[in-house]
Amino acid sequence: MSTPKDTALSACRQLMEPIIGILLRNGVTHKDLALICKQLYVQVATDEFGIRGRDTNLSRVAMLTGIDRKEVARIKESLQRNEQSEQSQQHQDRLTRLLSAWHQDSDFCTADNQPLPLAIEGEQSFALLVRRYGGDFPASALLKELKLAGVVETLEGNRVIATKRYFVPAQSDPGALLRAGSVLQDIGSTLHHNIYKANTEKLSARAPAPLRAQQALRFERRASNTRMPLETAAAFQQFVEQQGQSFLELVDAWLSQHEQADLAADAPHWRLGVGAYLFSNLIAPEPPIEGAPNDEGEKP
Repeated sequence: MSTPKDTALSACRQLMEPIIGILLRNGVTHKDLALICKQLYVQVATDEFGIRGRDTNLSRVAMLTGIDRKEVARIKESLQRNEQSEQSQQHQDRLTRLLSAWHQDSDFCTADNQPLPLAIEGEQSFALLVRRYGGDFPASALLKELKLAGVVETLEGNRVIATKRYFVPAQSDPGALLRAGSVLQDIGSTLHHNIYKANTEKLSARAPAPLRAQQALRFERRASNTRMPLETAAAFQQFVEQQGQSFLELVDAWLSQHEQADLAADAPHWRLGVGAYLFSNLIAPEPPIEGAPNDEGEKP
């Protein structure tokens, strides 16, 4: 009979297989990963397993992680959270917000939400779009990045137009790798929340809305079929891209409608969103068992 630890390790093998593939393709050895894992064990045990909201003490972290107290102390002293991934995700969110506004703000799009060609500078221009939605970044730098990603094209008359509504970095771009990490983190965080953190008991309607939202189960669903003929893969991909894009545009419009543009940087706020992804696994036919009867009931 398998234990909860055995089950968790089996789930970990499934989770880690694609991650190991990414790491190997980027020259990351098992020793590099082991070091990161040790740091993360200490970080998560410290942040999430304290009593009454306090950080976990050294002895409890050592007990939970299996790392001796001296090593835990050394890691805690030297541990500086790597903010590169978070900063990259914020930058990608900023570029997506800019592209989304190009499709929704009536100053920059048509009545049916098609992006207008924009001059680089001027009253109705890309520079104005950046000032409203791009944050504290030079318009020229953002434009260059959007062109490199293939989501903005140059037209005659020194004008530019968006060709896509969402920013997805090129696969060769380091930003694509950091984005992959943030996507896996979002999926993993939702699963972790639903299994261990969500309050499955219905909270009182009098409970504050933020508390109800924080403890509610998060939406997570899949639709799949394991008996699909090979010739359906391309059609299914096209179907998902069309319907998924339409759904995400509805979500994007809802978020834009409800966002608070003048929210103070130090005010509590949510990062809300939905992810959609296609998965595809080729199932090879199993070889016949030696001595087993064939379809006619005869043995070979």
